[in-house]
Amino acid sequence: MTSNNLHYHNDFPYFFNSNACVACRGKCCRGQRGYIWLSREELQEMAKARSISLNAFARQYVRQVNGQLSLKERVMNNEHLCCFLDPVDHCCTIYNYRPEQCRTFPFWKEFKDDPESISLACPGVSLL
Repeated sequence: MTSNNLHYHNDFPYFFNSNACVACRGKCCRGQRGYIWLSREELQEMAKARSISLNAFARQYVRQVNGQLSLKERVMNNEHLCCFLDPVDHCCTIYNYRPEQCRTFPFWKEFKDDPESISLACPGVSLL
């Protein structure tokens, strides 16, 4: 369920206020090294949105990890940032085409049974 900028899933013990994203400087898009998984279909959509060939997009922005595709990261000030996080305004430069992993955050299965950890990590999360 979504109400304006308030998001809630019936089976999660918290809600998410996306208004908090403006002030948090992309905490979910930065930190320690990790993976931003994407499907081949998402890869194609992102390349199309950037108006570059699939191969050029993949070479520049994608890495393969154990047979899966992940967006590359860049390191700035000893911090890993998603390659599409603008380091100045802290916004996603492919927001309308971001992978499912990003679209579903913070409603990930691993946080369902550990809501305290996501409430500490994401300023937009409030426990019920």
